[in-house]
Amino acid sequence: MTRPAESESGSVILVVEDEIELSWLFVEALGDAGFRVVPAYSVADALSSLASHTVDAAILDVELRDGPVFPVADQMAARGIPFLFASAVYFQAVPKRHQGAPFVTKPFSVKELLHLVSRLRP
Repeated sequence: MTRPAESESGSVILVVEDEIELSWLFVEALGDAGFRVVPAYSVADALSSLASHTVDAAILDVELRDGPVFPVADQMAARGIPFLFASAVYFQAVPKRHQGAPFVTKPFSVKELLHLVSRLRP
């Protein structure tokens, strides 16, 4: 089981990113900003993390090694958990049912990402 990183905030952010170095950047930046982080590296890993953790929001890469992240987005939406997409793919690749979610294009600034995460609300 993946353990959230320690921080002062009660907010737990699921980070679904299959590029390890970028995932570490997310974990470090979010941790420094006071969030706890649950990293996941695939769709299967993210769905498992959702089953074993209570999360307050998520950052989802669109294209993962085991397929598009949309089954995770579907679970998040069904539970009323806010999320944003952080991806190098085009926004148009996101199904219409999820196009209301914030989308940040890679490469992005950490400041921009933190601003969007701080605005995520159920």
